[in-house]
Amino acid sequence: MYYRRKILLALIEVFGGSLQSTDCEKLLFNFCQQIGKNHYDFFPYKYGPFSFLSYYDKRRMVDLGLLKQADDFQLSTKNSYLNELTPADKTALLKFKSQIGDLRGDKLVKKIYRDFPQYTSRSKIAGRHFSADEINQLQFAWNTDTKPGVFSIGYEGLTIDSFLNKLIANNITFVVDVRNNPQSMKYGFSKKSFKQYIENAGMKYIHIPELGIPSAMRKGLGESVSHKTLFTAYENKLLPKQETVIKQLIDLTNKDERIALVCFEADHNYCHRHTLTEHLQENKSFKRAVIHL
Repeated sequence: MYYRRKILLALIEVFGGSLQSTDCEKLLFNFCQQIGKNHYDFFPYKYGPFSFLSYYDKRRMVDLGLLKQADDFQLSTKNSYLNELTPADKTALLKFKSQIGDLRGDKLVKKIYRDFPQYTSRSKIAGRHFSADEINQLQFAWNTDTKPGVFSIGYEGLTIDSFLNKLIANNITFVVDVRNNPQSMKYGFSKKSFKQYIENAGMKYIHIPELGIPSAMRKGLGESVSHKTLFTAYENKLLPKQETVIKQLIDLTNKDERIALVCFEADHNYCHRHTLTEHLQENKSFKRAVIHL
């Protein structure tokens, strides 16, 4: 079993074996923040910090018979998952339980919002818990830069939740997927689910496969073919054939959007999106600065 799932199960266990969904999400978030370990990552959502991965794990653990089929998070066995944690994490979780006590519901939400205001930027319920002046104070933790621009980002080393958090932290409004083949072994990054998560998080999505590098061109990369050779071929042979979609992309960048060009590699210097953005900047119709996240 993934260790992160043991963390989630142990959390439910120490809080009595059953937690309402919102309480479970907020407690899991608070615990991960307190111990400084991203067993789960979170992003600002309708009700504050949220993790798509935690709900995926819930569905899997229902299938495995570890959780009950219910809206809430309920253990279905009497196993002690607390005892399967490392001594340090076990001690930290018990300490966390002692500190939180019976804090649940609206009181727990208010604590999370006050302690982590950067995760309130997409909240639909802040007005239910805070005055206008208090909400203004929360907003000091938000990035208020909404000027149109073009960014590039790779999801290497990120979970779907940490990826969404990075997009939202930079106020991205439109994701342009420039992978030729938008399939991934990483949960949440294959096209169908990726598009769904992007849109659920309040952004738009489009896939332009013509701007990706076909697998055949990548053959031998890192062995007989260098990145420089690959990107030179991409620049000189592939991009000149894609004038129509390049115009489509430039037209999109000239709209009132903050656009993120997305591929896999974390370092843009080892990704074709670096070459793509350089190509865009050479076009007189392209008006935006480019920021590589």
